Amino acid sequence: MRGPGRCVALLAAALLAACGGSPAPEPSSSPAPPACTPDTGTVDWGDLTSTPSLLHVVARYLDDDRTTWRDLLDRPFTPEVTGDGTDRTWIPTLARSLGELRNLNLGADASPATELESLHTMLEGSTQRGWVLGYSGTSLVEAGFRVTCGGGAAPVTGTLTTWNSVDAGFIACAEPPATSTFPEVCDYCPKD
Repeated sequence: MRGPGRCVALLAAALLAACGGSPAPEPSSSPAPPACTPDTGTVDWGDLTSTPSLLHVVARYLDDDRTTWRDLLDRPFTPEVTGDGTDRTWIPTLARSLGELRNLNLGADASPATELESLHTMLEGSTQRGWVLGYSGTSLVEAGFRVTCGGGAAPVTGTLTTWNSVDAGFIACAEPPATSTFPEVCDYCPKD
């Protein structure tokens, strides 16, 4: 008489032979290396470029008879990161890393979008006659980076584009300044 254990073993052997295969391989004991990110790796920075850029411009005309307002530019800036394997979640870590390295106050989110209201408020207190422009701007900062990690993870390269702190001011169109951080602001002076 045959025991139940021997029957099971013979049945398993017969099934393997009938299928013409061998047992499935054991799963690999070495998992893929984790993805390399700025939070888990070391960030090295390339050269940095900085370009002044206007974000918002408001014009106000004042004389004895009337006050006229025109919103001329409303262009907040949103940081971005490019490169294979990168995504938007990297921006805060990269902005902090580059900011600390270069002693800059870099934006990790979009630049302020309520600047037009602030510029209106600033110009309401001015008694300057004629056209006066209120403006805000920033420096757009761009730098290449390389993130390296241990454990066999492939390094990741890309570019961060963000903004540095916002500056605001105003100019009288009748008396434009000789120099300005944003020389193109005078181009917004109304001609009428």
